[in-house]
Amino acid sequence: MKKPSQIHTPNRRQVLSSGLAFGSALVTPAIAQAAAPYKRTLRMQSLNSGERLTITYWADGTHLAETFSAINWFMRDLRTNTTTQMSTDLLDLMWEVDQLTPSRAPLYTMSGYRSPTTNARLASRSEGVAENSFHMQGKAMDLTQDFNDVGMLYRVAKSLGKGGAGYYPTSRPFVHLDVGPPGTWVYPAPGRGDDANS
Repeated sequence: MKKPSQIHTPNRRQVLSSGLAFGSALVTPAIAQAAAPYKRTLRMQSLNSGERLTITYWADGTHLAETFSAINWFMRDLRTNTTTQMSTDLLDLMWEVDQLTPSRAPLYTMSGYRSPTTNARLASRSEGVAENSFHMQGKAMDLTQDFNDVGMLYRVAKSLGKGGAGYYPTSRPFVHLDVGPPGTWVYPAPGRGDDANS
């Protein structure tokens, strides 16, 4: 499957150097940097593939369908190179959370879409992966932003009260966002107090 041309794939040295620079930066809130209120732009970098994508997916009150192919490919299951239609509600939640953080770093993504095969494999290895995960529906994303304060994204998402927000302070800490029923949790506590779709 040919990847969309908007996605840039840097080498490993570029990924590491940019991550360190972003992680140590102290800057003004991203919301103050918004170019225009009628556009929503996501700036993302995959920690697994190194790919970067900056894309305006919403303008003048409308989600831009012509951007979906690039977004779906960027958020693909990297183990199977398969895609699904990612939820526009998820994109909006990611954008809103990003606007409310004090970091100007991109959203560093770790896991977006998961094929049933990949999700079953991960669920068999970890209690933190739900068998009916929202990842399989294109409605969830695992990510981070500020490497010095990974929990910041969780605190912002929790304050919004939209969808699910989970904080996983593991050896490679990250935050889970989804657009399912509202709920918050901190691993190893199961998602939403049960095992539903985290």
